[in-house]
Amino acid sequence: MPTKKKPAPMTDGGIQAAAQARDFLAPVFLQYPLEVAAAQGVWLTNSLGERVLDLYGGHAVASLGYAHPAWTAALARQAEVCQFQSNAVAMRVRARAARRLVRFSRLPFASVFLVNSGAEANENALKVALRMTGRPHVAAIEGGFHGRTAAAGAVSWGAQAKWYGFPRTPFEVSFIPRGDTAAIGAEVTKDTAAVIVEPVQGLAGAVALGAPFLAALRARCDEVGALLIFDEVQCGVGRTGEPFAANLYGVRPDMLTTAKGLGNGFPCAVLMLSPLVAASVKLESLGTTFGGGPWRARRSRPSLQPSRTSGCSSACDAWARISAGPVSWAR
Repeated sequence: MPTKKKPAPMTDGGIQAAAQARDFLAPVFLQYPLEVAAAQGVWLTNSLGERVLDLYGGHAVASLGYAHPAWTAALARQAEVCQFQSNAVAMRVRARAARRLVRFSRLPFASVFLVNSGAEANENALKVALRMTGRPHVAAIEGGFHGRTAAAGAVSWGAQAKWYGFPRTPFEVSFIPRGDTAAIGAEVTKDTAAVIVEPVQGLAGAVALGAPFLAALRARCDEVGALLIFDEVQCGVGRTGEPFAANLYGVRPDMLTTAKGLGNGFPCAVLMLSPLVAASVKLESLGTTFGGGPWRARRSRPSLQPSRTSGCSSACDAWARISAGPVSWAR
């Protein structure tokens, strides 16, 4: 067999050429002919110094606009104290953020799981449903988008034909035609662990599925013992004029995921659980990468420091505080 030649080491000139060609960024996304240099409120400033009205919101993320004074101050204060800490330690602000989110939702959720992204929230929702029911099948809706990870991508319409990339899905998947209540019975059976649905589809073009269709999904899930998951990653946190689309349509899911506008650009997402689902979630043993058995604190009880933490809980808590009052922009 012919021996393979080793690639020649990249010279400084080659590195510069690569940098000029791609700026070392993977060529994954097509980009608009706009280079953003700064942002304030609803306005972007491009690299030429021109102001551009942003009707895009960073892919429906900047729900409070850019550089909101209270949000910016909350993140700056937190960065000075502790920019990150593991869920393996207790911090009061997490409980406070969860409590504020449940109150904000005005829905009968029992607990909140803080994560980093909408896809991660959906992955966990699907995992909980599969483990709780022991069933092999998940139903989704044509036109829906739930993320680009293994499980979330599996229930995203068109992913397997276009970009999925995994050799197989982690569970059986079928799709219900959008708005077709008559098709629900055939696709949601006693083998179905969950139905995942965006009440208002985002990537499909802001398509509202409406109360009758969502209510029919709820009724069928109750009939066969499946769980109903509302993916409100994009449409949640006030975008329908209510805290969530679940409030608007009067349909209660067993789990609800949201992200994007929740963190206003900070990586932040949550999975909200009904009392029935929350009761099925058990503590998992905490391992350690440092060798030996589970990590043990010197004290028998964790020391809870006052209301400061990092990551999702800080951004969630900041959003909850801001959402309670009028928006005020610094001039």
